[in-house]
Order: sequence, then structure tokens, then C-alpha cells
Amino acid sequence: MHKYVWILCVVGLLAPACARTVNVDQQKAALMEADKAWAQTTTDIEKMMSYFAPDASLSPQGMPIAEGHDAIKQAISGMMATPGFALAWEATKADVGASGDLGYTVGAYTVTMGDSTGTPTIEKGKYVTVWKKQADGSWKVEQDIFNADTPPPPPPPAPAPAKKQKG
Repeated sequence: MHKYVWILCVVGLLAPACARTVNVDQQKAALMEADKAWAQTTTDIEKMMSYFAPDASLSPQGMPIAEGHDAIKQAISGMMATPGFALAWEATKADVGASGDLGYTVGAYTVTMGDSTGTPTIEKGKYVTVWKKQADGSWKVEQDIFNADTPPPPPPPAPAPAKKQKG
């Protein structure tokens, strides 16, 4: 019996040494690099989409949530098709959980879009992106949410009702 207790004690002492250790600082740096590389894809929908996990969600301001690759691609393609579209963002912070497989980035973005007259509208805002480490070691976007720093502009005034003609 004492022999088995001794073996269990040895295994108990060695098990933590065999546990996977994660260099969280290294993973934070890798996540910042992934976000930075992703920010360089704003003119290529296919490259941009390659950063999303298959089951990802996108939560843009003023639009319904887009879930999955097809819905996200449709939402982003619609934005990119707007005349004068330009998007830039930069992460200011990354954090990674102790397990090393889930993290997030936060930062600021600027998007420019033209209106029907071609006049550009510039929106500045902030974002949070949740990333998940994949089996191949790459980081993929699971959740992306962003919103503007200022409220949206008011809607244009409604046209005056047509006057009835006598007659």
C-alpha cells in the first residue's frame, strides 16, 4: 500500500511540471501583430475574411449582427462598396488569458465613406475584437464589435407633403 501512495505522490508532484505553460507576454505580442497584419487587408475582402474564424460574429454599429463567414462577408462587402470607402484601425492594447488560447485587442478606427453627393463622411470610433487561437497556432477573430465616438447624424428632414390641386 505504501508503494502506491509513494507513486501517487511522485506523479502528483510531477504533473504540474508537465502542464502546458504559456508565455502570456509573447502571446500578447503575437496578438498585436495579428491585429496589425489584419489592419493591412482593408482593400481586399478575401484577405480580410481570412482573419475570421468560421463561426465568427461581427457587430457593426447601426446594423444587425452578422454571424458566420457568409454574413460577415456580405456586411463588409456592402461597406466596401460605398463610394469613397477607406478604413484604418490600430490596436492600442492586447490581453491573453492564462491558457493562451483566448485574447482580445482594443483600439481606435477611422472610416471614410461618401454620401450620395460624393461628400466624404469621416467616422472615428473604438473597437474590441475577441481572438481565439486555432489548432495550427494562428489567431482568428471570433467576435468583432465597433462603435463611433459621436452619435450618428440626424436623418434628413422629411419632404413636405404635396399640396392638393383644385380641380
